[in-house]
Amino acid sequence: MIIIDDNGPGIPQDRREDVFKPFYRLESSRNWETGGTGLGMTVARTIVRATGGDIRLNNRAEGGLRVEVYLPTHSLQE
Repeated sequence: MIIIDDNGPGIPQDRREDVFKPFYRLESSRNWETGGTGLGMTVARTIVRATGGDIRLNNRAEGGLRVEVYLPTHSLQE
């Protein structure tokens, strides 16, 4: 498991699955030319799931978001 914590505002529970949709961005105020395209989480989950893993998002009690990336311990060739 890989854990990534940030100090941002977190993500409301009812919108966590939305961030995995292509071109979806939580922050509508961001400039499209400088703020990305909304593909990062889509690509990350696709790659992780292709290996048999998964990604989970949870808000941290002290604030911010925790991303947990679960990867299998076996080889894809086994």
